[in-house]
Amino acid sequence: MNYVKCIANSGNEASLDVDAIYRVLPVNETERSGGMMRVIDNEGEDYLYPMRWFEAVPEENLAVELSEHLTVRLNGVTKLTVRDIARRQGVSMASLVREWIEERLDLPAAV
Repeated sequence: MNYVKCIANSGNEASLDVDAIYRVLPVNETERSGGMMRVIDNEGEDYLYPMRWFEAVPEENLAVELSEHLTVRLNGVTKLTVRDIARRQGVSMASLVREWIEERLDLPAAV
């Protein structure tokens, strides 16, 4: 299992978004037996969270899940920069970011 969907986030609302897809990293036997899962969260850091907060996303469903749920968080300076570039190109910020993602990521093909 490489990706999971968050189904609960009690007390960790800033770090995890319900219905968002997260990448899973390996855990040691102690962490696993304690019911914990290591996930790269919204801050881009890997932390241990309860396994019960997630459900597995099969590889074959990943493209569909990601196409429906993607959140990009930008700090203030980056947001202003993206806005200015989008204005100069005459497109929306969303379409500009979508174009960048499609150009630069090797996403799995849709099933």
